[in-house]
Amino acid sequence: MENEKIDAVIAWVDGSDEKWQKEKSKYKPETDSKESDNPARYRSWDNFNLLLRSILTNLPWLNKIYIVTAGQTPSWYKENDKVKIVFHEEFIPKEYLPTFNANPIELNIHRIKGISEQFIYFNDDMFIMKKMKPTDFFINGKPCDCGILHVHCVQKSRMIQQIANNSVAIINDHFDMKETLKNKKNWFNSKYGIRYNLENLIFSKCPRFPGFKHFHLPAPYLKSTYETVWNEEFEELDKTCKLKFREEIQLNQWLIQNWQLASNNFIPVKAKNRGLLIDFEKNSELEELEKCKNAIRKTTDSMLCINDGDDIQNFDKIKEEVNEELEKEFPNKVICEK
Repeated sequence: MENEKIDAVIAWVDGSDEKWQKEKSKYKPETDSKESDNPARYRSWDNFNLLLRSILTNLPWLNKIYIVTAGQTPSWYKENDKVKIVFHEEFIPKEYLPTFNANPIELNIHRIKGISEQFIYFNDDMFIMKKMKPTDFFINGKPCDCGILHVHCVQKSRMIQQIANNSVAIINDHFDMKETLKNKKNWFNSKYGIRYNLENLIFSKCPRFPGFKHFHLPAPYLKSTYETVWNEEFEELDKTCKLKFREEIQLNQWLIQNWQLASNNFIPVKAKNRGLLIDFEKNSELEELEKCKNAIRKTTDSMLCINDGDDIQNFDKIKEEVNEELEKEFPNKVICEK
């Protein structure tokens, strides 16, 4: 199982593309929310090529990398056998297109022609900062993940929390938490550290799964899990995929990840230093900028997510300084660049 192919999938959109903007405006709801159609969701950090450099440099063992786009191709992209552009219409059922919503894209990536059973899903803000092995993502055909219970304290202004709870509600329809937690090595493991083991102990007293901790980092998936969840919950997934923009009633790829956890189809991994989330939305911009630059220079963490924020006041400055550090770390062009 160790030698099975592992692919990667990255969702990307060029929000500055006028043709794409015009198409999006045709479908824009009259009463859209800031959450569902915020320009910050589509703006470019102009570092997607650097993201590919980080992946190809540090995960050279990947079989294929699929970049899924809305009919767009990065200006720097050079056709090659390893990094493939896949348009939405090539794998998303036509009844869900066009879409301006990441959730239908994420929930259909298992349909990409030729994708391997084992694959890693990336958002376009996730970088690999140092060498990692296939066994950092899959062991004996199982995804490497952290089985950590969590409560999503819902806030009306943060739609993602409600979407997370939608997933948990479905998980609780299919799985008995008490039965799942009988596999103690997956849920009470020294790799999680004292804090997360204590949280699992406390939340294990709940009658059902309260939620799952997600680290907003590249995540390992099995194609077969996607297929199982679609078979079991077609109607709910179909509802999500028919929505052109993000709404509170939707599901996202966390449902698939949670299913892998609840079914104990994963291998526990150490949470500390596995990855770092830089969150300009939640924290002081300039403090977070320094934290991000230091993380790029020191590469203490294997993975890095540079999460955008809806109301960044110093976006141009932050983008310029972050990209300068990334250029220093990954100065050499890779096979997918002209």
